[in-house]
Amino acid sequence: MQTANRFLKFAAECELMAKGARSPQQKSVWRVFASLLYVAAFLLATSSVATADPPLPRERPEIVTGERFSTPDSDIAPSPCQLRLAELATFKLSPAITGPGECTATDVVTVDSVLSPDNHRAIFSPPVTLRCPMAEAVAQWITNDVAPTIGALGTSLRSIKTLDSFDCRPRNGITGAPVSEHGRANALDVRSFTLANGVVVELTSAGVTKSLREKLRDSACARFTTVLGNGADAYHEGHVHIDLMERANNYKICQWEVLDPTETAAVAARKVAAAARIPPGITAPGDVPLPRPRLLIDTLAANLPRQSMPRILKEETMRTPVALSVAATVATSAMAYAEEQTVTVGRWTIATSYKGDKFDSCSMNRSAPELDITFVRSQDGLLLLLDSQKWKLERGKAYTVRLVAGSRSVEAKALAESKAVTIALADRALNERLRTADVLEVRGEGATLQVPLDGSTAALGRLEACFDKNSRAGVETNPFVSPSRKP
Repeated sequence: MQTANRFLKFAAECELMAKGARSPQQKSVWRVFASLLYVAAFLLATSSVATADPPLPRERPEIVTGERFSTPDSDIAPSPCQLRLAELATFKLSPAITGPGECTATDVVTVDSVLSPDNHRAIFSPPVTLRCPMAEAVAQWITNDVAPTIGALGTSLRSIKTLDSFDCRPRNGITGAPVSEHGRANALDVRSFTLANGVVVELTSAGVTKSLREKLRDSACARFTTVLGNGADAYHEGHVHIDLMERANNYKICQWEVLDPTETAAVAARKVAAAARIPPGITAPGDVPLPRPRLLIDTLAANLPRQSMPRILKEETMRTPVALSVAATVATSAMAYAEEQTVTVGRWTIATSYKGDKFDSCSMNRSAPELDITFVRSQDGLLLLLDSQKWKLERGKAYTVRLVAGSRSVEAKALAESKAVTIALADRALNERLRTADVLEVRGEGATLQVPLDGSTAALGRLEACFDKNSRAGVETNPFVSPSRKP
């Protein structure tokens, strides 16, 4: 029976050759070969008495090659892509996608698993529906790149956690945007790989070994025309998008930042610092920036009778006097936020920042000629952020720099954005020198940046006090237990 199956497969390949032949003579020869092979397969199948399998109901090859793929339509011969994919994966043929709109695709398959070099199956969870060329590229990536990379760790790949494959929608789900490659079954979102030892490798997690994620990124960018991961935009922070979108001049996009925990913290601190920056002139006297006050609108709502709240705060339309009153309250609250959250020490402006309602960090910033300078104090320590509109940096690259303050000199890494860098100040001795030095030198390969520190003794002291005071302010205490007393 196995021999008959092979004859049928060869016959199907002869039919494909006949379809692609240029001359009538060549087509005739290939069709004769196909007919002979079908006859031979039929004779072998009917003459076999050693097998208990029932006779085949149809003569088409896709019926007997169901070990790798199956089709709902026995009158359609497998495409060349499907024959290649059958050597790499298990799949079923799916109907062509004919809309709505621009969501169209032919030669569509639903892939259940990919065969690893060790003859194990790596299962897609859930199965993925893709155009066959995209499915083949994914299978080649898993089999030839991902599985060997995982195998080098002494284990093997067992499953692939996916998000979207075919999904008829605009890009990033934004109304009015062009149709996504997902809508053409030409894209796949991959979240993680599960290994035989139970370890889950999340592709965008800083907790996964950086070198491993770099190898996975480089192999993906070599095979696909689009690769988007964390760092590309807010839509791809938790997964990696891959597709085979065709562009002019075979242009490719590879945007997947592979960062370690320190670099991730630096990026987060940069975002926090950017959000915390207050325009010059909005400052307030005081010791250190205080926790932001409760909104007056909240206080007003809390003091209103419960039955009156919907009429003032929840009605779709409000009378003009009420609207003006609420607007004035909100404006007053916004001014209170700005005033309470900043203080000025010399040329430095110190501010607090929050994530939601929770205190996150304190920052101090000032401007120098062609350079914006920010120090951020958070749970991760002290960070230095430098911005210049004249810079053209390689986004995501960690440049090696030397920091010099007074007699102290240390090497560090400057994590780059296009016009900014973030440097973790992890050396305690250097940080002490910052309080007394007139300037901090940041020496790169091309130039030395001069970060002015005049007045930094008081400012850095106030920055640390800001972080300590606001951190303690958020700590919950138990009113029913007396605080511990040291002897």
